[in-house]
Order: sequence, then structure tokens, then C-alpha cells
Amino acid sequence: MAIATRRGTGLDGDAGMVEDSSAWSSSPDVSEGLDRWRGLMRADMAREMKDPRWPRALVAVGVVHLAACLVCHALLEPVARRDPRYPLIWLLEVATILAVLRLLAGRGWLHRSAAVKLAAKFWTTFLILAFNVVSLNALTGIEDTWYRPAWGTLSTFFFASMAWLFTPLFFIPAVWMWATGMLMALFNPEAYLIYGVSWFLVLCGVAANLRRAG
Repeated sequence: MAIATRRGTGLDGDAGMVEDSSAWSSSPDVSEGLDRWRGLMRADMAREMKDPRWPRALVAVGVVHLAACLVCHALLEPVARRDPRYPLIWLLEVATILAVLRLLAGRGWLHRSAAVKLAAKFWTTFLILAFNVVSLNALTGIEDTWYRPAWGTLSTFFFASMAWLFTPLFFIPAVWMWATGMLMALFNPEAYLIYGVSWFLVLCGVAANLRRAG
């Protein structure tokens, strides 16, 4: 009745959207469609991960990230609150990772698979949020560098999202990164070192699992 009334007032476009939205939300095909989409994504990811180049690429990414964290740990000074070298190191790390993926995973690695492209979008969102918490820490003027343990929480969310999308096995690194965040909070001066080693071990574990599955 409400839809018919709105159509009578000349708001045909709006009424059509209301009607379509209601039909979409109540349709039993929606859940089936989402399950089918997720199944296709999982199959696409499994097919792409059979490429023997991916384990090497993931280990190399872990090495790059560990190296960046070691440099940040070496530069850490308790009295220094803002150091422009850190953003430069992080930007250099991202650029190096992209170069490594191009070299080891192959040209066009991002566009070979819809599932890999989706995972890359999650990773990009993770990076944006990681930079965001650093900025918030600086803008609020809080002396304690709480953003580093927060990276552990963001990493947990990243892997948990991957688990819901692709395979429950990603809950293992999700829990691992949760524990990593706790350790970073307890041992803040060693947070960079803990974070770098933790990500390196996770990526090596994923690479080892891919080799076994292949």
C-alpha cells in the first residue's frame, strides 16, 4: 500500500527502489547467492594458490616486513616522540613489497584472480587503518605509543576476515596476532621486534601450508 501511494505521488523511482529492496531482502535466493559467491571465491583462491610462485613471494614479503621492523626497532629512542624516518621506512616497505610481489608472483599478479584482488583490497584497508591509528596517537598527544599494540588487533581482524571468506585455517594466524598484540602491550619497547617476527612466522607458516597442499 505504501509503495502504491508513493507511486501515485509521482515518486516512481523512489517507490521502485523501496519495492526492489524489499523483494531483495526477503528473497531466499540472497543467502544462496552469497554462499555461491563465497564458494566461487574459495575455489578461485585455491586454484591461484597452487601456483608455486606464491610460497616464495609470501616468504619474501615476510623478510621485507621483518627487515623494516628491525630497522624501526634499532632507531627507537624512548625520548623521541615523532621521528619522520618512520613514515619513510613504512612507505619504502610497501613499495618494496609491491616490487617483490611483481618479481616473484609474476607480472599482473593482482589481476590474475578475483580472490587475490579481494584479499589485496583487505590488505590495503589494513594498511590505511594502521597508518590511521599512528596519526590518531600523534594527534591526541598521548605520550604512550599505543598504536603499536593496536596493529595486533588490526592484524587479527584482517586474518579473521580472510577466515570467513576463504578458509577457517586463517583463524590460526588471527589468534596468533591477537596474542602478538598482547605481547606488544606488555613489552612495548620491543613491540617492533615482536610484530616483525610474528608476521614473518605467520607468512612462513602460510607458505609452508601452500607447499604441502600443492
